[in-house]
Amino acid sequence: MNLNLLEALDQLESEKGVQKEEVLEILEKALQSAYKKNFISDSDVEVTIDRLTGDILVHEIYEVVEEVENPSLQITVEDAKKISSKAQVGELIKKKLNVKKFKRIAAQTARQVLVQKIRELEKENLFSIYSEMKGTVTTAEVLRIGEELIDIRIGKLDTKIPIRDFQHSELPSPNSLIKVYVIDVIQTPRGPKMLVTRRSKEFIEELLKLQIPEISNGEVTVKAIAREEGIRTKIALSSDNYKVDPVGSCIGEGGTRIMEILREIKPEKIDLLKWSDSPIEMIKNSLAPADVVEVRVKDENEKEALIIVAPSQLSLAIGKGGQNARLAAKLTGWKIDIKPIM
Repeated sequence: MNLNLLEALDQLESEKGVQKEEVLEILEKALQSAYKKNFISDSDVEVTIDRLTGDILVHEIYEVVEEVENPSLQITVEDAKKISSKAQVGELIKKKLNVKKFKRIAAQTARQVLVQKIRELEKENLFSIYSEMKGTVTTAEVLRIGEELIDIRIGKLDTKIPIRDFQHSELPSPNSLIKVYVIDVIQTPRGPKMLVTRRSKEFIEELLKLQIPEISNGEVTVKAIAREEGIRTKIALSSDNYKVDPVGSCIGEGGTRIMEILREIKPEKIDLLKWSDSPIEMIKNSLAPADVVEVRVKDENEKEALIIVAPSQLSLAIGKGGQNARLAAKLTGWKIDIKPIM
């Protein structure tokens, strides 16, 4: 081992950001272990790498004593003076060893350390890159369909998503592309791992950001989302700019914007409605597409309200299986009781 090692480390530091000194320190410890293992030495061995030449230096460290009790760790003062004329009892002295037989082992150890360090660095770099995707929607390639899980690939990372995330729609086919929401990115011994889903409210909100510039730039705000995945989602929107129609912005000309989102989550439906700080107005809006005649607050502290609708609007307000009323209650945070006008 010589200057070639130092040149290789200089290149790694320049191209991959591997800290040269850090690798040298790791390598010295690895070489120390390798030496003791291969030469079965009980002595206190120190291995150093010359920072100028790249040469390996191996020393046995002894305590200078009057009378030796442990030959592996101690040396008499007479023998110590053969190494250094200034040696004195109680001091530690280093005895240089011939490393010719150790060079092949040292080269193998160096390769292993460098390969391991590069792998660790690549894992760290991948984690740094992909951890920034946490809380966003991204595109994944479908690799395989299993009985309960679907194998997918996002960039250079493979992960899985449960089949139940597609329980209300057709399963994707291998090699197709799907959108997923990145819940988290965690570091594991094998490298970074992504946790993804399609079932959360955040998935819908991030899809909106991708398709609707007014949401991504902050002109339109998603105030609340209530979702029963695969069936229906209600979204309350607002804008501080009176010139911007929050609902119209999301629908787009001819429904082009919202259609892109509906294609991704089909057969799930989406109700877009305008947010209101008034609970009464908000409850009315949340029960769309039904028309509400009146909202009566029964208990403001408990957030209980009685909703009056025309008989012809009752089934629409409640929805199939109570879905519309249930989503309106989730969206507003109010307990809703719907009655027909008498």
